[in-house]
Amino acid sequence: MHRVTPPDAVEPSFFAVLFQLICRPQKLVQLWNWKAAVLSLILRGPVFFAASLRVSLSAGLSALATESVFCMAIAGFYGAVAQSFRMAQPQWLTLLFLTVILPAIFQALEYLLHWIRGTPHLGLAELFSILVSGISAAFNWYVMRRNTLLVGGQGTGFATDLRRLPRLFYGFVATLPRLLLARRKAPRSHCTV
Repeated sequence: MHRVTPPDAVEPSFFAVLFQLICRPQKLVQLWNWKAAVLSLILRGPVFFAASLRVSLSAGLSALATESVFCMAIAGFYGAVAQSFRMAQPQWLTLLFLTVILPAIFQALEYLLHWIRGTPHLGLAELFSILVSGISAAFNWYVMRRNTLLVGGQGTGFATDLRRLPRLFYGFVATLPRLLLARRKAPRSHCTV
């Protein structure tokens, strides 16, 4: 993966960052990531609105309002966690935590909230939401490692971040093919007995 820190910088361990957040949970409030919250709402709000609109406009607006409140709160905290872990090592553990474990917890909470509110066609909306969550979690981590969508004095203005997003999106989408191509081109070692 592309190095985004100076070579002499010390990257924290996953467990050191986790321990710090457990001991100082107020850091999550301080780093509540409004940028991640806004982008998440833009991606997810219309899904719940459209899925519920098939029942009625009132149901669509209710689902949109429910998702807006939930999404703004949870995505902001998720962004704070992702920002805190953005340089944590090992990367595979950080990626697993940020793209599978944390989103699974948030998805369960989201499903429960919409179920309590009676959101129609919840299964369809939630299925799409799970897909968006996994991809957006990986993308958020990717761009935060490249100093984008950061808050709390670590980042740049939102307009600057938005201008960088298309190029970063291309890099994100191209990462897997690049890794596979590099692996294919790597010389294979042959064992001789």
